[in-house]
Amino acid sequence: MKLFYNAKFHTMKSEGDTATSVLVDDKGIIKDTYLKTPIIENVEKIDLKGKFVYPGFIDTHTHSFEGGLYSLSANLENVTNLSEVFEILAQTKPVSGKIFAFHFDENSIEEKRFPTKDELDKIFPDIPLILRRVDGHSCVINSKAAKLIDWEEPLPADFNGYLFKRVNGKASNWFHRNLTDDAIIQAYQQAAKIALQNGHTAVHTMIGDAYSDIKHFDLIKENLHIFPIEFILYPQITNVDIALKAGSRRIGGCTLADGSIGSHTAAFFEPYADKPETSGILYRSDEFWQNYIRKAHKHNLQVAVHCIGDAAISQILNCYETVQLENPKDLKHMIIHNELTSDEMLDRMAKANVSAVMQPMFDRLWAGKNGLYETRLGTKRTSRTNRLASIYKRGILLTGGSDWYITDLNALKGIDAATRIHNEKEQLTPYQAIEIYTKNAAILSGDEERFGTIEKGKLANFVCLDEDILKSRSIKDIKINSVVVEGKRYLN
Repeated sequence: MKLFYNAKFHTMKSEGDTATSVLVDDKGIIKDTYLKTPIIENVEKIDLKGKFVYPGFIDTHTHSFEGGLYSLSANLENVTNLSEVFEILAQTKPVSGKIFAFHFDENSIEEKRFPTKDELDKIFPDIPLILRRVDGHSCVINSKAAKLIDWEEPLPADFNGYLFKRVNGKASNWFHRNLTDDAIIQAYQQAAKIALQNGHTAVHTMIGDAYSDIKHFDLIKENLHIFPIEFILYPQITNVDIALKAGSRRIGGCTLADGSIGSHTAAFFEPYADKPETSGILYRSDEFWQNYIRKAHKHNLQVAVHCIGDAAISQILNCYETVQLENPKDLKHMIIHNELTSDEMLDRMAKANVSAVMQPMFDRLWAGKNGLYETRLGTKRTSRTNRLASIYKRGILLTGGSDWYITDLNALKGIDAATRIHNEKEQLTPYQAIEIYTKNAAILSGDEERFGTIEKGKLANFVCLDEDILKSRSIKDIKINSVVVEGKRYLN
C-alpha cells in the first residue's frame, strides 16, 4: 500500500472537489481519498511536498508511431530557409535504412517552396527519404524512394518529388510499413517516454493506412504491457471485417473525409478566400461513407473520421444521423478535428450523440490576425473555427488531442490553448479545459470506470504539478514534477 499525501488533489469528480491524500493498493487501485491525512501503519508514505495533483492527462488523438519515429529523426519546425533544411538532413541518421523529416512548412521559409527531388538526391542519393509537410497532407521524396515505392500509376515524367492527396498517403505508408518490428517498438517506446514526461497516462493512437492495411496493430496490441503508459488503439482503416477480426471496439481515426486547410484540400461549402477557384475536396462519396458507417454501427464499432471543413463535417454528420435514426446506440461516434461549424451543425451533433475530438493548439498556431485561417477562410468564417465553448455548452462530448506529430504531445499546452481561443466567446474555463483531457477523454473510450478522475476504485493515474492549473497565469509553462501510473511514480 502507498499513501500519497501533502498535496492538493483535484479529483475532477466535480468542480471544487479536492483531497489532501490518496491511498493506493499494490495493484495500483485507489483505495480511498482523504480531506485530512490519515494515520495508517504499514504503508509506504510518499510526500508530494505541497504540489497540485490532477488525474493523468489523456490525449484522444495522436499518431504516436509517427510521432515517436519522427522524434528520432529530422525536425524542421524552426527552419527559416532551405539551406538550414539541407544542413539538418545531412546530419540525420537513418532509421531502418530510411530518412524521415517532419514539421516542414513552406510558408515559413524564405523561399516559400518545398525542396525538390534533385536537391534531396544530392544529400541522400542512395537512401530513401521522405520530408513531410507540417499538416501531413503533402510531402517530398527523393529519387531512391520514388523507385522503390510500388505506385498504382506511373509518376509523371517531370516529377519533382512533391506528392499530395492519395499518393502522399501511398508514400508515407510505404515508409512506415517497411520498418523492422524492433524499429516500430522503438518508436512507440519513444512516444510513451514523451507522453509520460508531459503528464499523460493514456494516449489514443491511430494505426493503419486509412484504407484496409492494419499495419502493425497486432504487434502493438500484443506488446501493450511493455509500455509505461496505456495506448488506446484505433485500427485506422475502413474495412470493418478486419477491425472486428482484430478484436477492436472502434475503427477509423484519420480516415479522411477531406484534407487540410494549409493544402487547400479541406472541404468547405464556400470557396477559399485566397484561392476562390476551389472549395477543397470531399475525398469519398456519400454512398461510401454511409455503407461503411452503417456496417460499423451495426457491429457496435465506434467510428472516428477526420473532418476539417464544414462540407466534410456535414457529409459525415449526415451518416451518423442516419444510423442513429435507424438503430439508436450510445457509441459516441467521433468527428475528428471539427474545425469549421455552424450553430445548426452543432445542434445536430448534440442530437445525434456525436463526439467532437478537437485540437485546441490548432487555434494557437493558425488563428489570429493574418493567420492561416484568416488568410484561407477570411475573417467571418474564422470566427466559426474551433468552437470549443459552443460545443461544451450543448452537452456534446468534447475531448482534447494534439494530433501529434502535427502539434506537440503536451496536454498543458492544449489546456492553455483551450482557455485562450482567439474568439473569446469560444474559450473554455480552466476547469472545463482540464475536463476534456481527463474525465471526458475517459468517457470517450468507455473507460470512465477505470480512470479519468481521482476516486476510490479507479486506477491511481495522476500528474503532480508545481503550480495549480486553476490559478496559473501561464498554464503551458507549468512544471510537471512527477507522474503516477497505476501507483508507480515517475519523476521528471
